[in-house]
Amino acid sequence: MIEIKKIAILGAGNGGFMCAADFADQGYEVRLFDALEGKLNGVMEKGIIEVLDIDSKPSGMIGEIALASEDIAAVIKGADVIINPVPYFVTETYAKLAAPYLEQGQVVISLGKGGASLTWAKVIKESGNKNKIFLADCNTLPYGASRLNDYQVRLEARTQNLMVASFPAKDTDFVYEIFSTLWNTENGYVIRKGVNPIDTLLVDYNAITHTPPMICNAARIEKGDKDFHLFGVKENTPAVCRVMERVDRERMALGEKLGMKQNTLEEEILLVKWNRDGVDHPLPFYEAIHTPFLEVCEGPFNLDARHLTEDIPYGLVTFSSLGKMLGVPTPVIDSIITISEALLDRDFWSDGRTVEELGLNPKWSVEQVRDYLQNGKI
Repeated sequence: MIEIKKIAILGAGNGGFMCAADFADQGYEVRLFDALEGKLNGVMEKGIIEVLDIDSKPSGMIGEIALASEDIAAVIKGADVIINPVPYFVTETYAKLAAPYLEQGQVVISLGKGGASLTWAKVIKESGNKNKIFLADCNTLPYGASRLNDYQVRLEARTQNLMVASFPAKDTDFVYEIFSTLWNTENGYVIRKGVNPIDTLLVDYNAITHTPPMICNAARIEKGDKDFHLFGVKENTPAVCRVMERVDRERMALGEKLGMKQNTLEEEILLVKWNRDGVDHPLPFYEAIHTPFLEVCEGPFNLDARHLTEDIPYGLVTFSSLGKMLGVPTPVIDSIITISEALLDRDFWSDGRTVEELGLNPKWSVEQVRDYLQNGKI
């Protein structure tokens, strides 16, 4: 395994600020880049990012940032690990900016939506960069965090149950060691190896848990009902949970077609509950969904929210596209996409993340897809 000294972070939003502060506080040399002009002004001026606790009080964690720059080449140069903690819709933008400057042996880790390593691989290939770059992605951000201003971030929680995979999958053992060094068990992380990037892509529980209650409670949300709670008991009735469960089972069928064992959503929730609360018995779907620590979260209070605008095109549309390629029906997923298009007057089918965007050929057989995911070629 490489010795990690220098970390480049591409993206200075919630996740980028938290990553930068966390790793700088641990003693790594951290460099920070953002594609938006002026977004780094506060860090450039103060040289630090301060972490506040859940009550927005100083946590004692302060990360000294070695370099905050709008020059991506300077940020990437000599970095051992490059972390890209951004929403999926800007992943390709960052990959295109970074690709010409990536050096032999560097490790790129995408955080936010699983499968992003496939997009990075496609962009790097198109750029003509021939260096061996190790690509990894995680199914979610390792933090619940909110950037509060231009030099402070609030840490609400650490996302303890993570899955990491690489593209090609034959590199997974190597990138897993690096990932588990950065996000280690001392901070409570439980990190699993994904079979390949499709495995991490399918562990997208936001797409499963956000979209049915958004659709089924559309009128309340559009009215701005301040008593609306996305994970609330009143909002997630048995009927709404049945829709959610159907989406989950269609997702599982995609993994099974590729020979991967996907946990049910309630099994995944059980893992989190077991880590936090000592729950060690099976949970029915309805009971699993009603998690007290999430039920208190208010909103959203409009339909034009990431729970649809991100989780439909970069979650459910991707599931549907995979289903078409693999010959796996996704009727409930397709229905939610279509209804969301009508609610928001958007063309999610055209704008969403398809298998082509991931560098997959929709004409490939299941065996060819498996070979490509494992070896990077067929």
